Amino acid sequence: MTNDSELNDFKSLFDLVPCVSILCYTNTQSNLTNFLDTLIAPVDGKLNLILNDLPLGKVRLLAKPSSAEYLIVKSSFLDNENCNNLMQILNKALRDAGHIIILEEKNKDISPIYNLLEEFDYGAISSIDIFANYNLIMGKKLHMWGMD
Repeated sequence: MTNDSELNDFKSLFDLVPCVSILCYTNTQSNLTNFLDTLIAPVDGKLNLILNDLPLGKVRLLAKPSSAEYLIVKSSFLDNENCNNLMQILNKALRDAGHIIILEEKNKDISPIYNLLEEFDYGAISSIDIFANYNLIMGKKLHMWGMD
């Protein structure tokens, strides 16, 4: 999936504070998840991996509320027929002011991802060109205190 230069650029997106927690929703354990493991090891971080072939009920049980500073969703996000329901579940697992990083294949239209992130009140949404084969869309979960 990636080369060392891409992974080094990807690393710069993270603020590696002690005990950082990352939730990764992906299709398989890969060199990305292995990279994340080595990235967070020096700060006693935690990587929670959820495979995207699980039913939504199981995902809901594994994605603990407010458990992650970073949420990484790798590929196939737009192919999920329950995209809004999945986003509701994953969004709850992300702490306020946490970051979502979506990696979607380059051949797909990413405008639905922007729309979905705006619908779920993410700010500072941007596309960052790091990977040759993936679009990287990043946003920050906004504090919505006092909102219904």
